[in-house]
Amino acid sequence: MSTTTRHGTVERTRHHEAWVDNLRVILIAGVVVVHTATAYVIDIPWYYDDERTASFMWSVIFGFPTFAGGAFGLGPLFMVAGWFSVRSLARRGPGAFARARLLRLGVPLLAYILVVQPLSDYMGNLRSERGSVLYYLSITEVGVMWFVAALLACSLGYAWLRHRRPAVESGWADRPGVVLFAAAATIAVSCLLVWQVWPWNAEVVLNMRFGEWPQGVVLFALGVHAAERGWLDYLTPELIRRIGWLAAAAAAILGALFGAVIVWADVDVLLQATVLWPTVLFAMLDGLLAVTWTVWCVAWFRRRWSSHGPLMDKAGRASYATYFIHPLALTSLMVLFAVVPLAAPLKFVVVAALAVPVCYAAGYGLTQVPGLSRVF
Repeated sequence: MSTTTRHGTVERTRHHEAWVDNLRVILIAGVVVVHTATAYVIDIPWYYDDERTASFMWSVIFGFPTFAGGAFGLGPLFMVAGWFSVRSLARRGPGAFARARLLRLGVPLLAYILVVQPLSDYMGNLRSERGSVLYYLSITEVGVMWFVAALLACSLGYAWLRHRRPAVESGWADRPGVVLFAAAATIAVSCLLVWQVWPWNAEVVLNMRFGEWPQGVVLFALGVHAAERGWLDYLTPELIRRIGWLAAAAAAILGALFGAVIVWADVDVLLQATVLWPTVLFAMLDGLLAVTWTVWCVAWFRRRWSSHGPLMDKAGRASYATYFIHPLALTSLMVLFAVVPLAAPLKFVVVAALAVPVCYAAGYGLTQVPGLSRVF
């Protein structure tokens, strides 16, 4: 694997960075748990929700963690993708890099839309509907793969940009604070503008989740900038701690806003297109928390969890395939557990504990299929 110097030149030094595997495994495990919660304890659409609790208490307890996980959990993966895109493009060139991204991201995206999404819908509705797989194919969408669609757009945009304009040295390498502030402000402003057309939770154009794209695009660009300029290597432990505390403060304020909106209005007030003060504050916190949480998370894993054993190595290898297949694996597990007489909140705990290893086993199985290793 390649690393970049402070001035953007590329040199090959290490074969692998274990912290990336650790980061991916933990975050995607979190995605599985969040999606399990949406099926049992949170009123958010999922393929299977026949046993969702009617208790307001459980919705309050799990509501904000689930919302925050869905809103910010994938941010570090966008930044890491931008980080490694610099090395890949430098090695392959813009054309070959774009073709490789189309294979690794575009093919799974198409396969998900045509196969995994309709099958997951079919499995999740076996108890309540009699629709065929073809019916669910006719109403298919990108689902969780909105993340991959956004990442593909970022990758192709980056390849085009570097084809037209090679990276140049920047004077911001010694001023990461300026870079992070600019990134947070850009996310806040661009989100507020995009939400006027596509609200944060709008289900439009195959449910592409365009309202979340500004955050992903800026974080991808932040990863590219960090790799080309090298400033991530110059974040001191003290600065990383300050960024972490800032992220915690932003999360606390967002939690308070979330709670206030639930008590006095409706959480949809935060997510609608109209420019109300809660939406403006949400956009500002979205930028601040996305950047601080993402940078702190990436920096922490690089410094504190840079090794792993063979099991984590296999899980890291299977993380992308796990993300791809987890809706079908998770929904199938939920259908199997439908006959188990447990209350929905307790069933959430049991299924979540089983779902993570089951989904990773399914993902690892995909990586062992001949031909699929080129994609996953």
